Amino acid sequence: MSSFVLERLDSSHDRAGFESGLESVDRYLKETARGHMEKGISVTRVLVESDAKPPKAILGYFTLSNISIEAREWPSAPKGLPRQAVSAVLLGRLAVARTDQGKGIASILVATARQLARETIERSGGLGLVVDAANEEIVGFYTRYGFIRVAPQGLRMFLPARSLKGGAEIPME
Repeated sequence: MSSFVLERLDSSHDRAGFESGLESVDRYLKETARGHMEKGISVTRVLVESDAKPPKAILGYFTLSNISIEAREWPSAPKGLPRQAVSAVLLGRLAVARTDQGKGIASILVATARQLARETIERSGGLGLVVDAANEEIVGFYTRYGFIRVAPQGLRMFLPARSLKGGAEIPME
């Protein structure tokens, strides 16, 4: 079995060769992710084989950023939240290369995103990890990891901060 490392996206990674099968997340990685990092909007982390040489094939990736949300009525949100928006961590994108799907990479990415969200929340506060699923099929994917829908038919999902503990950890650059 290969060993992996999670790195911040940079010019050593083969963004052009990444294909997950979901055009919107592929396009984001290829066209937008580095610019968002340079502007401080979000951070994209990519999973690569530990011995990969540039251009490093991207096995999967995710993007995290901070957001403000009004979550008083959300399921599993703490009682007594203020009337104004409060902070959370947004899992903006997550994808696995088509050639590497079904190999447990998505589980590694979700576990690591949870770990980083937990560390962020422990340092600066926040309600939990939020994700906007791209479609109903992806809602099912996130449900398996404990995320719950914010609204019955909506695509926004939430994992409370108290649920972020645990999970596998992989080396990070």
